[in-house]
This record gives sequence, structure tokens and C-alpha cells, in this order.
Amino acid sequence: MTVSIFNRRLLVLLWTWTCCAAALDVFSTTDAVAPAALIEGIGLGTACLDGTLPEVLSLEAMVERVLCHDPKARHAWVQAKAQATQIGLARSAYLPRLDATATYNRGRNDTHYDQADLSAEGRLSRVEHRLGLSWVLFDSGRRAADLRNARQLLVAANANQDERLQEAFVQAACLYYDTLAAQERQRAAEQVAALAAENLKDASAKYEAGAAALSDRLQAQTAYSQASLNLVRDQGAVRDAKGQIALRMGLAPQTRLILAQTLTRRPDTAFVKGLDALLEQASSDHPALIAARAKLEAAKAAVAEREAAGLPSLSLIASLSDIETHQSMAHGDSHIRDNSIGLQVSIPLFEGFGRTYQVRGARARVQAQEAELADARQRVALELWASYQALGIETQALERTAEWVEQAMLALTVVRGRYRSGVGSMIELLNASSAYAMAEQEHIAALNGWHRARLRLAASLGRLGFWAI
Repeated sequence: MTVSIFNRRLLVLLWTWTCCAAALDVFSTTDAVAPAALIEGIGLGTACLDGTLPEVLSLEAMVERVLCHDPKARHAWVQAKAQATQIGLARSAYLPRLDATATYNRGRNDTHYDQADLSAEGRLSRVEHRLGLSWVLFDSGRRAADLRNARQLLVAANANQDERLQEAFVQAACLYYDTLAAQERQRAAEQVAALAAENLKDASAKYEAGAAALSDRLQAQTAYSQASLNLVRDQGAVRDAKGQIALRMGLAPQTRLILAQTLTRRPDTAFVKGLDALLEQASSDHPALIAARAKLEAAKAAVAEREAAGLPSLSLIASLSDIETHQSMAHGDSHIRDNSIGLQVSIPLFEGFGRTYQVRGARARVQAQEAELADARQRVALELWASYQALGIETQALERTAEWVEQAMLALTVVRGRYRSGVGSMIELLNASSAYAMAEQEHIAALNGWHRARLRLAASLGRLGFWAI
């Protein structure tokens, strides 16, 4: 009875350990998950925990808050955490397996002999405790291949998380630049509306003095109405862009935002090197290529695991059992203890050709991952080439539009002087005003396009950071 009590206490202890072990991260798999801030120079911790919004919103603060509230980035991070648990599962295969069972049976036996007119009745109760140990000592490399597969898939998951963060980074920064461009267009529209109001004032004064025709005044009035309409639309565009920023940061769309930067700032482009150097850098840093290479290695490890599953394995097995039987017939009570230890060799001989097709399927997936890697390389190269060319074009466009604005402003000043002196016409003045407004809009678009192209080029290299903005 003492042994039975000991076994019961042992079972209770093992059950308690199992419950507690379920909450432990024995293999520290969470440390293998890349942090939620993979982007160089970014610190999401403060921005995610601090709910206060700065009075003047900088681009850096806006990007941090957008990344904190990006659901796709969080989804990628959770997927990486889930994949990390597969490493713990693969490493656990190297440890022994210990199973405990407890069984209680109670029965009744009635026996009746017809010829002898005899009968017997018995009752039986059986309490059984078993403790079994199994430990795989050698498995032809199956566990090592499975662990290699899990680790490579985690590398891919971390790279996918990095890529999603960089995509969110680019989208947030582009939205900020678009909002700055909308503010610049509103400023230009206000300036054009003010010029149209002055032209209307001059035309009205000349008309009342009899120095101009009514058509000049009507044309000036039409131009002023059009400028006012454009101003209303540009003001609405600013409100829409700021509302999108607020929503991306997890705030109400009507939140009042004051942006810190302006589009006149031109960051350094020292990171732009020769195209060959950029392609080499992208091939080593781009998260899409890192993920594709890791998936290829994981697929190769899966082939090795399937092949090793068909080879012999050696295990250590041990068991400890304690059986108590209480019965009212025959020999009465009994107590049996059975202990054993030994080695077990498992040799898969025939499984209906199932493993053959599993290996063939795993090899086909390797070929698919090779094609995916080639596709990722081509896609990254194409994106890099397009971004490289776009930045060069936008740089030249920025210089040309700046000259255009300067020339249009000079022309407008001359024409306004001519009209006020009675030499020029209203049509000439309106054309000069329209040319100036168009030059301003094109320069703002070029400046915004330059910022976006620079950011896209940095993103196509696969290593974004606040240095890029």
C-alpha cells in the first residue's frame, strides 16, 4: 500500500509539472523572433505606449505611430511568433518522452455450473499505475533536418515581417509627403486667388475710370471665380489627407494636425551609388530575397527529413508499473511490480510507397522555391531599376520646374506692370497668371515626386530607416 501511495503522489507531481511546463518557454523561442521594429533607427516602444500626440507632428513621429497601428505589420509579427514555436517543437524531439497512466477497474463475476448445480460469485477491483520512458538516440538525421527546416522558415517569417514594416513605412512617408504637397498646392492656390483678386480690382478700377472695356472686368471676374473654386478644392484635399494620417495613426479623422516639415527640404542622396553596386546591395539586404532564400533552404531540409524518415532509428525505452488486484475468489489480493529497460530499433520496411511520394513532393517543392527565388530576384532588380530611373528623372524635373516658376513669376510681374500702365491687355495678364499657377503646381508635383522617388529607391534596396526621410 505504501508503494501505491508513492506512485499516486508521483502521478500527481508529474501532472502538476506538466501544467506548469505548458507556460514555460524552455528553448527561448521568443528570442528568435525579430523585434517589432526592424527598421534602422526606429523605436516603436515609446510611440506605441505613449498616447499623447505632439503639438507639431514630425514625419518620424507620424511613421512610428502608423507602424504601431498597422494591422498587417502586427499580423506578420504574430506569424513570426507562431513559426518560432516550431523551433521549440523541433528541439523538443531531442528530449525523452515520459508518459504516466493510472487505471482503475472494478468488476463482478458470476459463474453457474448446470450439471453440478453449483454457482460462484466474485468481485474484482484493479488499480494500475504505469510510467513509460522513450528516448530516440539515433534517427539518421531526421530531427536535425526538421530543426533546420523550422529555423529557415523562421528566417523567412522574420524577413516577411521586415518587408511588411518597410511597406508600411513607405506608405506612411508617402502619405506625409502627399499631405505636404496638398498644403503647398493650397498655399499656391491662395496666392493665385490673391493675384486674381488684385487683377479684378485693377480691371474694375480701369473700367469705372473708362480706361478699360467691360469684357476685361468680366474676364477678371471669371478668373477670380475659377481661382476661388480651385482654392476650395485644394483646402478639401488637405483635410482629406490629414484625416487619412489620423486614421492610420489610430486617431479620429477630425483630429487637428500640424505638420512640421515642408516640401522645400531636400535630403541627401549620398546613398545613391552606381547601379551595379545598388543591385549587389539589394541582393544581400532585401527582405524578399532573404525570405525566398530561407524558404528554399527550408524546402531542402524538408527533403532530407522525409528521406531520413525511411531509415532506421534507435530508441531507449523503459517502463515502471505497479498493479494492485483485489478479488474475492481464488487467490485473493495480488500486487505486481514490473520494471524494464532496453533498446529498440525501428526499421521501416514497407508503407505502401507513401514515403516515396512524400519525398517526390518535397523535391518538387524545392524546384518551386528555386523558381520563386528567381522571380524575387527579377522583381527586386526591376523595382530597383525603375526607382533608380525615376529618381534621376524627378531630379531633373525638379530643377526645370524651379526655373519655370522663376520665369513665370518674372513674366507675370512684367505683364501686370504693362496692364496697369495701360499698355497690356487683360488676356495677356490672365495668360501670365495661368502660366504662373501651372508652373507652381508642376513644381510642387515634381518636389513631391522627388521625395517619393528617393524613398522608393531606398525601399527597393531593402534597408529603410529614418536616414531615408
